[in-house]
This record gives sequence, structure tokens and C-alpha cells, in this order.
Amino acid sequence: MPLKPDDSIDLQELIEHARRSERIARALFDIEVEVMNLSDSATFIDRLTGLIRTRFALDEVWLVLTDIDNNNRLRVALTEQGALVTPLKVSTVDFIRLVGNTRRPELIDRPQRYRQLIPSDIRETVGSMALLPLIMDDRVVGGLFLGTEDASRYQPGMEAFFLEQLAVKVSIGLTSVWAREQLRELATRDPLTGLRNRRELDDAIGQGLSRSRRYGQTLSLLFIDCDDFKQVNDTHGRDCGDAYLCFVAEQCQTLLREDDSVYRFAGDEFVVLLPNQNLASAIFIGQRLTAHFQKTPFYWQGEQLQASFSWGAANSEEPGLNAPDALLRAADKRLYENKRIRRADSERNQTSSVTR
Repeated sequence: MPLKPDDSIDLQELIEHARRSERIARALFDIEVEVMNLSDSATFIDRLTGLIRTRFALDEVWLVLTDIDNNNRLRVALTEQGALVTPLKVSTVDFIRLVGNTRRPELIDRPQRYRQLIPSDIRETVGSMALLPLIMDDRVVGGLFLGTEDASRYQPGMEAFFLEQLAVKVSIGLTSVWAREQLRELATRDPLTGLRNRRELDDAIGQGLSRSRRYGQTLSLLFIDCDDFKQVNDTHGRDCGDAYLCFVAEQCQTLLREDDSVYRFAGDEFVVLLPNQNLASAIFIGQRLTAHFQKTPFYWQGEQLQASFSWGAANSEEPGLNAPDALLRAADKRLYENKRIRRADSERNQTSSVTR
């Protein structure tokens, strides 16, 4: 029986719908393949948002994360990894107030009601948007937002099957890459101070020296050893000793540049890496750290304690110090020479005070 004109139109619409669905499914598959094996959160989020924007012809794609502790750690990791996409931070209360605790995509045709969830530089241009909830550990922790200037692109009640698939893939992918990062962190971070550990230090020095040779950049380091740590432990107990080490680590991190990094070497020993700093600058930084700790006491249970340490500096441009072990040994040797000089000066001052 021949098709009626209306039947022909319906069939054509079905064919076009099937083709469109196939294109979307292919795009989703391609995105999943592209990001499934990425090893860090920054690369995952940067690549994911870029692919979604390109494959689905969107004007904006952005990430919103609530202020729970795990998200705060994720934001720090993204910053350290140099992510191009900076997640928008909102309080958990505000996020739930605006979108509820939904676990399914929301299509929003009046985005101005959700200004708090839109980056300030695009608030006036977004005509409609889709919210894809991010779920980690069975908890809604934020959302991936797809934005467009087209006010009719996303409308409540539209079919959201493929957006649901994308939301699930994004949540699973981010959970997976973040879990792998946490496992790596356990292997490379000191559990007490949160600093990178000796294993990470060895890699960082090797990479720094490689960049130094390739680009003509210098690399310095400070080797730090706490002078009175055993006495602190013996007098005030191990809990105080642990807090003391955390205090030293935190203060060092606060005083250094963004490019510098602090590592816990072993026990009460720390190493500070100083990229693009010559030996004179490294010595100046060591002196600045000493001066800071002299005027910044450590408090334990209401008692004021003075953190004291010795340090030695070394630089990759010095003869024979172009290997990690050699650089560390030189700084360590100078540390103990400085410690010997300080001890001798202290004994001399004590003797002078007694004989007066």
C-alpha cells in the first residue's frame, strides 16, 4: 500500500531521529574512549569539558563543586596540576537549595534563577543550560553544566536519555581518576605532615636537574634538620613532637614561592627545592626561614616553644653537583657544618657568661 504524505513525513522524522541518536551515541562513545585512561584529575576535566563543548557544539561547559572536604582536596589537586578549568565553588547548602538533591539531569530554560551556579563572566550570555549531577561515593557533590546562548536548546520536559548516560560516565570517570590519585598520594605523601616524601623528592630533583641542563635554568635546595627535636619529644611527648614537625612544615610552605616545594626527607629532616634560584638566593632564603622561626614560636598546650633548625644550601651550577645524590650530599654536609658552628658559638657564649 503506498504511503500517504503524512506517513512519509513521520517516517522521515523517525529516520532523522535515529540518525541523530546514532551521532550522539557515537560522540558519547568517543568521549569515553578519550578520557577513560587519563591518569590525573586536571587532564581528565580539561579534556572532558573540551570534548563535550566541541562534540555537542556548546558555548560553555563548566564544573561546579560543593564545599565538602573531598572537593576541597580535589580543587587543591587541580591547582597543583595546572588545570585550565577552574571549578566554581558553592556551599553545599546553596547548591541543594537551588537544584535540590537531584540525581538526574535538569534542563533549565531560565538560567538567571541559578546565577550563583554560573561563572560571573558568562552569566548574561547563557540562554539555557543542562545540569548533569556529579555523584561520588553515592553523594551528589556538584554538577557539570552545559550552557548555550540558545534559549530553546534546553527546555524542561525534553528527552534527557543521552544526558543521563553522559552524567553517569562523567561521575564514574571522575571517581575513578580521583581514587587513583589518592592511591598515588598515599605512596608519595608523608602521612603526618602531608608533604611529599623522599620517593617524590628523588624524582623531583632528577626532573629539576634535567630541566636545568635543557633550558639553562639553575636549581638550588636547602637541607633542613631540626636542632632540638629529640629534646622536644623527650620532654613533651610524641604528640608534641608530631605537632612540632607539622608546624615546621606548614611555616616553610607559607614562606616559600609557589614554584618552590618542601619535602619531608626523614624524621626531623626536610628538603626545600628552589627552582631558578642561585646559591646566593638559596642562602638568603635559608636566613629568612631562620629569622622567621626565631620570632614565630610554637605553642603546645599553652606553653611557648621555640622551633630551631640548621640548614645547608647547594646549587646545581656548582662543580660536581649535577646529580641528585651529589646535590643532597653537599647540602647535608653544609648543614652539619653550620650546626657545628652554631653549637660552638653557643658554647662560647655560655662560657663567656659564666666567666664574667
